[in-house]
Amino acid sequence: MKVIGLIGGMSWESTAEYYRIINETVKERLGGLCSAKILLYSLNFAEIEILQREEKWAEATEVMCDAARRVEGGGADCLLICTNTMHKMASEVEGAVNIPLLHIADATAREIKRAGSTSGNEVHHGRGFLQGSTGGKVYSGCDHSVSGRSQHD
Repeated sequence: MKVIGLIGGMSWESTAEYYRIINETVKERLGGLCSAKILLYSLNFAEIEILQREEKWAEATEVMCDAARRVEGGGADCLLICTNTMHKMASEVEGAVNIPLLHIADATAREIKRAGSTSGNEVHHGRGFLQGSTGGKVYSGCDHSVSGRSQHD
């Protein structure tokens, strides 16, 4: 089983939801007492929120890249960001490590396709639903289509 690296703490409630869903999925698929191998790096959301509010995105990006490097150094095989807004710097985070970043917009596009939607309107609506708490474009770095693949695949 691969080790899933999580960058969390933004908020802890969001991180707990990722942890719960990942483990429920593993248990459902593998049965018994199986659970996911997870390596979590939890940031202090109070520090991140200040950077967001003051629009210090370069500093926030460095914090996220540092967290990604720590997760990778701990042995994770892949990486997830446990919040919508901080996907704003997903490309930079992905570039800071040698493990794949599993992007929330890719998963969203796959679910939209699975549900039978194929038009751009549904995809746009899906992205709007997942828009970050600070507003603006969160997923502008990738071309996430209903095919579920990004330009980075």
